[in-house]
Amino acid sequence: MDVLAIIDKVQQSSLKVKTRPREDEPLEEYSGKTPAQLKGMLYTMLKARRVEREEKLLLRKGYNRFFIGCGGKELADVCFAENLRKTDPWVGYYRNKAFDLHRGSTLEDKMLEATGDARGKNKGQQIPAHPGYPDLAILPQSSPTGAHALEAAGLSEAIKHPLPISKQSHYPGGAYPQDAITTCCIGEGSTSEAEFARAVFYAAFYKTRFIAAIYNCGWAISVSVEEQFPEGDPTTPYEGYQRFGLKIMQVDGTDIKDCLAKVAEGIEYTRAGNGPVLMNIRTTREGSHSGSDDQAFYMDPVEQDWHTYNDCILKTANALIEDGIVSGEDVAAMWDELDKKVTEESQKAVASFQPKTTEMILSLVQTYDFDRAKATWKKFREASGVDRKARFAEFHEKGYFATPELPENVGPMTMRFAINYTLFDLFMLSEDVIMFGEDVADFSGHMVEEIEKQSKLKGKGGVFLVSKNLQRAFGNDRCFNTPLDEAGILGRAGGHVYQGRRPIPEIQFLDYMSPAYQLLKDRIVTTYQRSGGLFKMPLTIRTTYGGYKQGAGAFWHSEGNLGTWMNIPGLLIAVPSNAYDAVGLLKTAWACDDPVLFCESVALYNRRDWEGVPIETPVPDIDELIPFGVAKVYDEQNSDIGIITYGATFQMARKAAEIVKEKGIHVRLVDLRTVKPMDEEAIIQTARDCGKVLVVTEDRFPGGTAATISSVITRGEGLYYLEAPVKLVTAIDARVAYGVDGDNACLPTVDKIAAAIEDLNNNY
Repeated sequence: MDVLAIIDKVQQSSLKVKTRPREDEPLEEYSGKTPAQLKGMLYTMLKARRVEREEKLLLRKGYNRFFIGCGGKELADVCFAENLRKTDPWVGYYRNKAFDLHRGSTLEDKMLEATGDARGKNKGQQIPAHPGYPDLAILPQSSPTGAHALEAAGLSEAIKHPLPISKQSHYPGGAYPQDAITTCCIGEGSTSEAEFARAVFYAAFYKTRFIAAIYNCGWAISVSVEEQFPEGDPTTPYEGYQRFGLKIMQVDGTDIKDCLAKVAEGIEYTRAGNGPVLMNIRTTREGSHSGSDDQAFYMDPVEQDWHTYNDCILKTANALIEDGIVSGEDVAAMWDELDKKVTEESQKAVASFQPKTTEMILSLVQTYDFDRAKATWKKFREASGVDRKARFAEFHEKGYFATPELPENVGPMTMRFAINYTLFDLFMLSEDVIMFGEDVADFSGHMVEEIEKQSKLKGKGGVFLVSKNLQRAFGNDRCFNTPLDEAGILGRAGGHVYQGRRPIPEIQFLDYMSPAYQLLKDRIVTTYQRSGGLFKMPLTIRTTYGGYKQGAGAFWHSEGNLGTWMNIPGLLIAVPSNAYDAVGLLKTAWACDDPVLFCESVALYNRRDWEGVPIETPVPDIDELIPFGVAKVYDEQNSDIGIITYGATFQMARKAAEIVKEKGIHVRLVDLRTVKPMDEEAIIQTARDCGKVLVVTEDRFPGGTAATISSVITRGEGLYYLEAPVKLVTAIDARVAYGVDGDNACLPTVDKIAAAIEDLNNNY
């Protein structure tokens, strides 16, 4: 029903009115709310509907490019906002305008969001109704709504997690109190997404303070809820979880008395630590899905009438009128006041519209600054007060390391040992560092507590032993195993960041990241930009990649497809080729405020040489970090051929360079170390000095890193220095085949690199 028709209806109301209660009198039938509070709730509901009306007007006038409504959801919104604490995080979706307004967002906020103004809280980065307000504990939203449920569940677990948050954290002491409730608000259509199912599982499994508020209007665009769930009820798949503390509630989101009572009941239940709550809240849809949809095309006219006459504003206004709390004239006066205020704010926003610039948008993609990362590292180091020498001597006594020496004094080592040492240093640095993933812990299940039995076993510590002994040394709250669920691992990691930690989740293989692709691409790496810089995401995701394992490989174990991940704005990617760089880059990754994909070549973990070429190195001093986007150039005096590469293929290129040196060809080697950001200056300088360039990657050519590297040269001045076409040695355009011959057939080899060098040298 049009909101003006509602105002007209309530003004003409012939309801029998009860005696008017006092403004401050708690009313039992309204769950103890006073008339003043109830009037405030109705006022916010009208405000949200008036803002929605203005957004439609702005769309028609060309000042707004998109409209998505909240009509029918306002009552549930204000019931939650009225009953939750302002320190309870809200992880919502694009129907929560009334919640935002009732918790404290302003009309100015909403008009700037509607017009996409650069002065808005999210700096005009998202379509309207996608806000994030850190001061109001409202997390930034995104359109792929199912994914936010996993972050919300992760946050609820992070809040419950027993470890304190340091004063050095980006949220000193923790963003939210330990008894805070995390509410995930979601439409019934989005609950069909796998992420929602996992979110409910995690909340029940860890018995967190969590509410999943399903706003069920019966329609996901034009798909009926009857085609999604038995009985049209999205809670039915989770009835078994009630054995483990999950409380399932049916709520009438059109009836203020029922909605207030049920919301208060659910909040009390989960706040007390009994377990999570799953609410099926029946709402209406007062208008189509969005401005591009028309529900009259597909909705039964009888059902359309049901939605119209069960409008929560109409029913709430009538209930308050009948109980003597407001009059029809009061409601009309509220509307007139809001109409004037919203019109003024809208006109002001349009008249003073501030456009976005390309530079401003790019500045919001990531925060990375090496000096800032070093300052963060220094801040944590100064606060840690740890005696590293004594601790490493202690670890040696316990058998974790072969020597009591500090890592930087041990001498050349393999990359696996270097990363293991660095993880120990990070864990000593701050309790904000936690690590989790599949198989990362030394022990699991009841063995976590069986200390005596542990002493007789080697323990696991990751499938490649990189995290070995971390759990033994620092406990199961710091290093622990998770279910085999990559999306859950990253959702949980994002939740810990929102609480204030700097976690290091592990994804076992790069290709196993696929189930978590949406979490990474649409939630984690967009956090900074979609929030307009209000929220950061300091998160280091460790993963292995690539072939040459000297063991089982092939599909999903030998992939080096970094181009897939390079194409995601906001994600930094480090690919070390040796122990020294692995240590320096890992510390930088942890200390910067962006999500970093830290790719570790399995082929390099335990190798001491590559076909006779030594690859072990010492590691840098504890306070030496290596900047991102700065390549390391080897044999810079050579200029016959320049090879640009990274990771394991860098070591292969070293061997190939040795081979061709005997034939009088002198090769310069460029180890990029990070492919996002990429050292374009070093790439172009190599083209300028050498004239002939070979690019070597384990990635495939289509959409891969090699194509990007070569285009850095050919798109600009580097092209004019070339004496030959840029030559590429990449993986073939196929998945890596199995067997002792699979890697050699599909991936770069020393022989292929040497042959490419000779071809460039002899034929151009």
